[in-house]
Amino acid sequence: MDERAKEQQHVKQTIALISIEQQLIKHKQHQLSGKMQAELKEVANHQIRGGSDESFYESAVEYRQHEQELLLKYHTAESQEKRLKALATMQGNPYFARIDFTEGQENKETLYLGIASLRDKNQETIVIDWRAPIANLYYEGELGPAFYETDHDRYEVELLLKRQFKIQDGNLLSMVDTSEVINDEFLLEILDEASSSQMKNIVSTIQKAQNKIIRDTTSKVMLIEGIAGSGKTSALLQRIAFLLYRNRKWLADEQVLLFSPNHLFSDYISMVLPSLGESTVPTRTFRAFMDQLLPNFTIEKEAEQEAIFLTGNEKQSQRLKSSLVLVKESKKYIQSITQLGPLFRNLKINDQTLISTKQMRNWYQQTNPNLPLYQRTQLLQIKLLKKVGGLQKDEAKKSWVKDAAEEELQQYFADHPNLTDSEENERKLRNQIKKQIVKRHFRGLVRNINRFQFINFSKQYLHFLQSIPKKVLSAHHLSQANWQANIDETRNLLKNRLLKQEDAVLFFLLLKGLRPVDLPVQARFIFIDEMQDFPPAQVALLRELYPQANLTLCGDLNQKVFGNETIVGNLSDLFVNQAVTRYQLTTSYRSTKEITDFANQFLSEDDTVEMTARKGKLPTLVTGFNAQDCLTYLKEDLKKNETKTKYWRTAIICRTSQDCINLYHTLDEALQQEIQLIVSEEDFMKRQIMIIPAYLAKGLEFDRVYAWQVDDSFKTSQDRLIFYTIATRAMHELTVLTCEPLSPLFNTANPLTFTKVVL
Repeated sequence: MDERAKEQQHVKQTIALISIEQQLIKHKQHQLSGKMQAELKEVANHQIRGGSDESFYESAVEYRQHEQELLLKYHTAESQEKRLKALATMQGNPYFARIDFTEGQENKETLYLGIASLRDKNQETIVIDWRAPIANLYYEGELGPAFYETDHDRYEVELLLKRQFKIQDGNLLSMVDTSEVINDEFLLEILDEASSSQMKNIVSTIQKAQNKIIRDTTSKVMLIEGIAGSGKTSALLQRIAFLLYRNRKWLADEQVLLFSPNHLFSDYISMVLPSLGESTVPTRTFRAFMDQLLPNFTIEKEAEQEAIFLTGNEKQSQRLKSSLVLVKESKKYIQSITQLGPLFRNLKINDQTLISTKQMRNWYQQTNPNLPLYQRTQLLQIKLLKKVGGLQKDEAKKSWVKDAAEEELQQYFADHPNLTDSEENERKLRNQIKKQIVKRHFRGLVRNINRFQFINFSKQYLHFLQSIPKKVLSAHHLSQANWQANIDETRNLLKNRLLKQEDAVLFFLLLKGLRPVDLPVQARFIFIDEMQDFPPAQVALLRELYPQANLTLCGDLNQKVFGNETIVGNLSDLFVNQAVTRYQLTTSYRSTKEITDFANQFLSEDDTVEMTARKGKLPTLVTGFNAQDCLTYLKEDLKKNETKTKYWRTAIICRTSQDCINLYHTLDEALQQEIQLIVSEEDFMKRQIMIIPAYLAKGLEFDRVYAWQVDDSFKTSQDRLIFYTIATRAMHELTVLTCEPLSPLFNTANPLTFTKVVL
């Protein structure tokens, strides 16, 4: 039997082992389900015994034990379900690589690498998890003397074989032996595959540079900069999977925060972690995160997002609020008002003031002046609740309460005719009803005190904005009148409990200084993708909320088309006295050499881009006399290549959302049925062909891209970056559709880097 046949036989045997384990787990699940149902009934029926203190204590302990046992079984059920998902993923493709090595005088060992580990009935390892320390021999080791490290030790080995596989539905399609990390031919074969509506994991094609990022366990703050198609997002997601595996004893999925630019992108990357056998880490936009922090406000969507993308022009007031300047000013402001206290509001019931702002200020100033403001307001809260308790007792003595209690008491007796009518029962019942009436009367007031609503947060935020020094405004090219106009706009929004995202960040930072805050999640690891569109103020807020959390930032500064300051430009202020580990990925894996060569011309000379050796056809520049010519060409080309559409995803990328809408409505009904129009980040990619604006296409990739109407409106340095973003979405084919007069961007483009078609 030759080597290939042996390997195919091993694939078959491994899949059989997977099937056996699946059946075993399902059997255990069935048994566990029965036990859990029985215990749920027992817990539901369990009564804590009264009587003596001893019997009460015994029954309470017994009840707690039931709860703990049930909770343990729930965790077991959850882990079993997670294992079944991993096995299902491995069913058709159990592993992707093999390593042979010797350690010391021991016999040769053979290990296969997959997305999760697998053992046979004798507990011998058949497949190891790609994240295990020994698996690093595959990613970084070369044939001959090599080593791998655990947290405590270093092991010297002799690496004898590195073999790569491409397995699909249990069939061994190809295998290759190599001394490199990933053999070029094998890598190109993987890269040549068609894209899908959701990103695939790259665990079988991780390169050395990506592997260092993924397995870095010492960096507290990491910055990943990479060109389009360099595997930044893939490496980021693999890093999450690695850290979940390495810290599995104490790290819960919900302690990982992953931020993406929009819901469309979140959906695109949503299947990577499940394809690695991990649970899905919730991917959220920053606006959704702010919704959680400020549930009583509506965070406005950035209506100007596309306009900013296209022009790079951001309102100066918005830019100031998104920078670190006002973050620092907010801390100064809190310090400045600590002695006097915050802006209070009268506590009222039915327009009657029960506790005035003057009284509150006096009580606040009686608190310990050495404490921070938020602790002093917490002490004031306790004082107010005690005061309300006294007011409730006074209120219970008033005639209206007695009259209302008497009325309710009579109704109660009428509703319960069999109740024992004794003077003692009546007295007790009357007192209970009076307490309930008074409690209802004060319910809103007590709720407001518990929520610190005795502080006027909206007015305080506006006062903070009013306090910004003129020199700060001048430094950001803002006149006093422009700033006042922004404050007035913010005031009107606050009246309707609305906040813009940049205001929401500052508002919550101020809130945190005024009172204690409860966080909806406790993050230990934070990941930010597309960091070029993530303002520094947002990172500052995350650092303020989670000072001990590890932070990984990822992005492509060549696609930085928003006007806000970059995180990269503020590293020293964001991470004071903290080292930042920076990685750069300069090799493009997404596009063919021809597409990458063409797109690189629209970057500055300082940018260095390496590329894979994957070859393809030259990009096509189609020039028509008018838009109708281009539309006719587009329809005919789609028709001519419709067989590709079955397995290739095609994007027609327009400059603006309105351009997308206009183009879609020029198509006949039959084509509209085939093509999906995407102009909102709330949409999902459902069809093989889509029309999408450039700002929503950021971060995504498609087999084939048509750049629609790249005309003479593309002329500024900002437009160069926009066109670079459009062009680098293409993996295999790029067609640029334009009409006279041509964009000046193409005047300096090397004619050898594209094929020109004149209609």
